[in-house]
Parts: sequence; C-alpha cells; structure tokens
Amino acid sequence: MKRHWMSLLGCASVMILLAVPSEGWSRTTKRHCVVTPERVKALLKNWQTALNESTATKPGPIVATYADRAVLLPTCANGPLTTREQITSYFFVFLQDRPKADIDPDKAIISGDCNFAFASGPYTFTTQDNAVLRARYTYIFHQNEIVQHHSSLEPQGRGNVPRALCKDKPE
Repeated sequence: MKRHWMSLLGCASVMILLAVPSEGWSRTTKRHCVVTPERVKALLKNWQTALNESTATKPGPIVATYADRAVLLPTCANGPLTTREQITSYFFVFLQDRPKADIDPDKAIISGDCNFAFASGPYTFTTQDNAVLRARYTYIFHQNEIVQHHSSLEPQGRGNVPRALCKDKPE
C-alpha cells in the first residue's frame, strides 16, 4: 500500500511539473528594457536638425521625422493634424518665417518603455526677423519616429499669446 501511494505521489509531482512550463518554453519571458536618455536626446537633436534644414518649399526633412500615422498638435495652428498631408501643409506655412529651433536635451524629462519613449521640455524658435517664440513640447517616439508631438507657446506673456488670456493670477 505504501508503494502505491509513493507511485501516485511521484506521478502527481511529474504532472505538476509538466503543467508549469519553464520560462524559456511557453511563457513570455520578461525583457529588461530601459529607455536610455542618450537615445531620446539624439531623437530630439535629430528633430531640431531636420527643422533647421527644412524650408517652406522643401519641408521634407522635418516631415520625415514623423511616422505615417503621427499626430501633431502644432505650436502655431489648430490641431490635431493626423495625416502626412496635414503635417506637410502645416510646415509649408510654419517654415515661411525660417524658424530655427533650439532644444536643450539636458532639460528634457525622459521616460518610456521598450515600445514608446517620451520627452517633454522647453524649446525656442527664432525666426528670420529675430522674433523669439518660447514653447514647450511633448514627443512620443516609437523606434526612431515621432508618433505624437504636442507643442504650445509658453503662456506667461511670451510669444504672441495675448496677455488677457494668460493672467498671472485668477480674478
């Protein structure tokens, strides 16, 4: 009888071990993935370089930084812009004043995971007639492309935002 119970216990143990697969067999293994600040900073610099190389008649470099189905909430127009044609049309107009972007990647707040990286922070645009637009951004990157970009002027009396809309203290 004791032998019978031992056999049953042995069979049950084997069945339990077979029912729980190893990490490498059928379970999804956890990948250790960290969004490196250096990689995201390089993507920010790439966007800045592309904008600075683009012109109103040739917006191709900046438009190429956006994924095919990207969403742009632009600095100087209503949005969202959700097609490549809309994004291209926006840059045709935005680039007419030949703005140069200045992003300090060290001021970026960076986060994300293996699939999406995020960066938020300030940037400045200086136009050909030396007008300065201070703005803030949030980018969401998937691999090397922008899938979402939100940009807005700083509201505290900077840029061309009417002071009436941006009071320091509520009444």
